[in-house]
Amino acid sequence: RRIALELTESARELIARFAQPGDVVLAPFCGSGTVLVEALVAGCRPQGVDLNPLALRISDVHTALRDPAARRRFERQLVRVAAASEERVRGRARAHIPLDREQGKIFQPHVLFELSGLWEEIDAVPHDADRRALGVVFSSLLVKFSRRRADTSADTVDKRIRKGLPTEFFVRKGQELALRWEALFEAAPRDAFAARLTQGDARELPQLLGARFLADLIVTSPPYAGTYDYAEQHALRNAWFGFDTQQFEDAEIGARRTLSRGARGVERWDEQLLGALRAMRNVLTPHGQILVWMGDGEVAGQRVPADEQIAALAPHAALTLEACASQPRVDARGAGSRAEHLLLLRPIARKA
Repeated sequence: RRIALELTESARELIARFAQPGDVVLAPFCGSGTVLVEALVAGCRPQGVDLNPLALRISDVHTALRDPAARRRFERQLVRVAAASEERVRGRARAHIPLDREQGKIFQPHVLFELSGLWEEIDAVPHDADRRALGVVFSSLLVKFSRRRADTSADTVDKRIRKGLPTEFFVRKGQELALRWEALFEAAPRDAFAARLTQGDARELPQLLGARFLADLIVTSPPYAGTYDYAEQHALRNAWFGFDTQQFEDAEIGARRTLSRGARGVERWDEQLLGALRAMRNVLTPHGQILVWMGDGEVAGQRVPADEQIAALAPHAALTLEACASQPRVDARGAGSRAEHLLLLRPIARKA
């Protein structure tokens, strides 16, 4: 939560300093939409790109400008779905389980049946925007009510989860979302630009966004090399939605599963990150700027300082590193401290 808060506050301050209302603000690796929300509130034109279909669904929900009537309709659906779920639990009603056998083992049987019934009730919601939003709320419950220790861990633990508790948390999370929408609706300009979202590889921005697309400001937080496998981390949530994740699994950059293989891990990471930097440079206006929030990587036991890596790669992408601010972080795996960096890049003028 502390890191998420820092990212939100930093995105707000950076956009206020480096962008003007009406500017196009691009967020490759847009994740849950933090940069997009702040760009929208600042009166900019938000554009998000991510390989993960779940990330785009969450960003779409988080950036929705819901007026009071739309929020009330959502809350009515939230209450209706929860009541139907509670009735299913009391009646021990069966439901179709949209997971394979191995995925299902992650849940206690009574929890799996309750979640499956809740999902069926969500799927029956007639309004598309409400159904999509309720699905995002549902997805936030899955790891908490599974046997997994955490999002970032494959370890399992025993959890005492009584019947009906997942549904209660579903209601709480839905109410939190409604409050979030209310705050966004009040903060956004009346003529706010809706966020545009595109699924794809950040190394292919010109192809994804079109030949005429140019960004005035790019704010991004690429993966921390060798730290997580996001495709695996989000596999459970994506399975409930039935998303096609093949592109995500094949093209994810910075993933521990790919960088740790063989002796070329650091070299592969350089190639991946350079591809993303070149793509960003190619969709940047001549006077645009790139702000990168990035942590040091860990590739096959070798620490990769992100500031040094960006400084070395930037000239090869026709970029120059103008400034860098760093702060130490404790390594969650106990391997000593590592740093996170905020880096400012500007384009080098191309030769005629």
